[in-house]
Amino acid sequence: MMIKPTILLIILTFLIICTPASLAVSNSSQNQTTKADNVTGPDYQITKISLPVQISWIEPGTYIVPNISVRNAGADDTNTQPVQIQAFLGKYQLISKNNMISSFKAGEERIVSPNYLIPNGVPTGEYTLTVSATLGQEEGGATDNSMASAPDPVNVKQITSKAKVRSCNCA
Repeated sequence: MMIKPTILLIILTFLIICTPASLAVSNSSQNQTTKADNVTGPDYQITKISLPVQISWIEPGTYIVPNISVRNAGADDTNTQPVQIQAFLGKYQLISKNNMISSFKAGEERIVSPNYLIPNGVPTGEYTLTVSATLGQEEGGATDNSMASAPDPVNVKQITSKAKVRSCNCA
């Protein structure tokens, strides 16, 4: 069975006419997606956490002061809301004195060192220090809450007070 040249010509003409239109529609939708993806707000990311050299353990009621690198991987932050840096030892949230930082420009990276109080209820054990950067309010950024963990564990040890022993000089 042989295809007539006229039918073959019609099929080829149809393919030539329809193919560029479908490619144009496909490219147009891809461009819209790319444009939508590029319109974002600030994107704060925790890039590094380091702990100062410490003794082998730390006790509840004392402060830990990590060095935290925060980078804005998104657009310039023109918001007046500060960025909050929260920290956790395992499931225990640490109490901060100075965990708010001002917003910053796209691509900028800062190292901050907030003071975090280890609450008295944290039992003895080895914990992972996890830090998160959160914008003050919901934003259009790619990441509203970026988390990272310190590479080394933090050892918490409860200090038990020694009972006072009364001595009797009885003879």
